[in-house]
Amino acid sequence: MELIQKTVGEFIPENAARYGDKTAMQAGDFVWSYRELDEITDALACRLVHRYGVRKGTHMGIWSVNTPAYVFLFLAAQKLGAVPIPLNTCYKPAELSPILVNMDVEILFYGEGWKDLVYSDLIPEIGKLAPEVREYVPMNTFGGSPFMGPGNFTEEERSDESRGEIRKMTAEVSAEDTACIVMTSGTTLSPKGVMLSHYNIVNDGRSAALYMHWTDEDKMLLELPMFHCFGLITGVVVCTMKGICMDIIPYFGTALVWEIIEKHGITILNGVPSVFLALVRKPEYKNTVSEKLKSGVIAGSRLRYEDYMEICRHFPNMHLQTSYGMTESSPSVTFPDWDEAPEKKAASCGKFMDRIEGRIVDPASGEILSVGMNGELQMKGFNITKGYYNMPEETARAFTEDGWLRTGDLARFDEEGNLYITGRLKELIIRAGENISVVEIESVIDDSGMAEASKVVGVDSSFRQEEIAALVVPTDPDTFDPEALKEYMKPRLAVYKIPDYIFTVNELPMTGSGKIDLKAAKELAEKRVKESMTSH
Repeated sequence: MELIQKTVGEFIPENAARYGDKTAMQAGDFVWSYRELDEITDALACRLVHRYGVRKGTHMGIWSVNTPAYVFLFLAAQKLGAVPIPLNTCYKPAELSPILVNMDVEILFYGEGWKDLVYSDLIPEIGKLAPEVREYVPMNTFGGSPFMGPGNFTEEERSDESRGEIRKMTAEVSAEDTACIVMTSGTTLSPKGVMLSHYNIVNDGRSAALYMHWTDEDKMLLELPMFHCFGLITGVVVCTMKGICMDIIPYFGTALVWEIIEKHGITILNGVPSVFLALVRKPEYKNTVSEKLKSGVIAGSRLRYEDYMEICRHFPNMHLQTSYGMTESSPSVTFPDWDEAPEKKAASCGKFMDRIEGRIVDPASGEILSVGMNGELQMKGFNITKGYYNMPEETARAFTEDGWLRTGDLARFDEEGNLYITGRLKELIIRAGENISVVEIESVIDDSGMAEASKVVGVDSSFRQEEIAALVVPTDPDTFDPEALKEYMKPRLAVYKIPDYIFTVNELPMTGSGKIDLKAAKELAEKRVKESMTSH
């Protein structure tokens, strides 16, 4: 695929001219055409400039669940060359405030809240902790609700003169300018702000759409959080560029997703494994089958072979494409061949997209490893971030001397170039000098039939460096026996890989983007270890 020098903002008026009254976005019974998407983002951009002092390069925080207003705000910023910074909906003031300060956010736009969090109640505390933010703007002021239309703006904001002003500002934005700063998930360390340029996300989005066979006849359900790169780029940006209709819900809910798929004729559903597993495993939907979905990306965390095959049985017409990606890569990197057998898709992440390179390196020696050997995955290509905002040392550590991004993921390639992720470098447990992969242990636990889900972590040990703790969601809590699980593991794992501790939990701690929260899991395991030692 040929790479292009365009900005996200340029696509909006182009698609208004191309698609006109075709539906660009839907939320419930509310719909907006591509022409309205262009008109509203022009008027909103005008308001951002004249009422809130937003200019090219202004850092704008967006703190909200998925709403049409979120999309309008993000796209208006793209037209101006401002830098939107999507923020995790789950954050509390103590978590959000340092990010606002470190990312030099000038103005925070906030929604109504997330579940039991009411954002307006938290703004006074955030204001004290982040006095550098000059203004806090509730997003419902754009029109009294998230469902704004051209009538929510003044005649001046909608005038030809104002639209001409916005067009000039859009023309001054370069493809190399930062389009957005997306925070890493922060599951193990403090979140970092990944700077992604228009060149990065435009070309990565176009590549992903090409590999996924997406066209303007598709309709994508956006249930992934827009603060996450997967939901923002592979969702909002791709739809905006390709003329795909985006159907928006605030956040994932099993019943709602099933309802929208059937009612609105959704053809594309992207998600992390936990999203798809919830859809097919909730008791009331175990026998539900939908033939409407045509395609979707499943990525973001480990996916078992059996889980993938189970999901596919519920969506018989769906090309469910496994993929590898990360925020630092805008995010998509790999896809399997479109018509590859499901059994093969279930086993790997597919092959690298065109113009992106990958190599496997020995973490200790730096030696480039051969096919089939396991080591750290490193990448280079058009989609790779230029670095972390305000973190020069972190940026330097993230890249090798010859310019390859260190992913921190352990992986291998097969003879055909398919990528297999085998673990996280930081998740390696070092026990009495032995390097232990948590993925290997989790796979055995999950295959036992005794666990619905598991997470293995290392806990500090005074004489063995680390000990192994497993958090297990039992299949049957009444009959689960940790010793029976250990007996199952003994013939399948070396003795030093058997967990020292097995703790049952009702559910694994998750981040707002649907991934296992590694930091919280480790803290929970360490707490349970201390409790077990105290009780003996």
